[in-house]
Amino acid sequence: MITFETVTQTWQRMSQTSAHEAPEIINQMQAEQPVVLSYLIHLEDLPFNQYERELIFYLGMVVWQIMKQSEHQLYEVTGKKLRKAEDANVELLEQLGSYSEGKLIETIQLLLADYPEPEVLPYIVEAIMEESPDDPGFRDEYRGLAFVHLKILLDAFIDSLARRPDLVA
Repeated sequence: MITFETVTQTWQRMSQTSAHEAPEIINQMQAEQPVVLSYLIHLEDLPFNQYERELIFYLGMVVWQIMKQSEHQLYEVTGKKLRKAEDANVELLEQLGSYSEGKLIETIQLLLADYPEPEVLPYIVEAIMEESPDDPGFRDEYRGLAFVHLKILLDAFIDSLARRPDLVA
């Protein structure tokens, strides 16, 4: 499980990444996680504005960097694993859409309490909900959609973790 400290340190390190370092990180993602990179690039079909697409892209990169810090080996996310995560989250959305407000809050609390990476998911929620005078953030009506897309990525990353192989001397 990834610690709160790891999430915080990785988030801070990524926030200090300069513009000239970004292409190198993107090239690294292309080599290590091409399906994820393609997923992040193809958000243009959704109703996000340019700023929101860039923010989701950035947050997806941060989540990838966080997941690389796991005690388990992060393997390449396959198209099959990404579709599996998409299907599960679409099903979750359909269920949540039919719940009363009380049941919805209860279900989300249970989801957060039982989530396999309990420090990473709240980072996503916090990043999406963050508002500041200098940063427009997400429009209210698209925060949920942004959350679902980033949770799909996180679920696919979690599904792509496996025990590191033992080193033989």
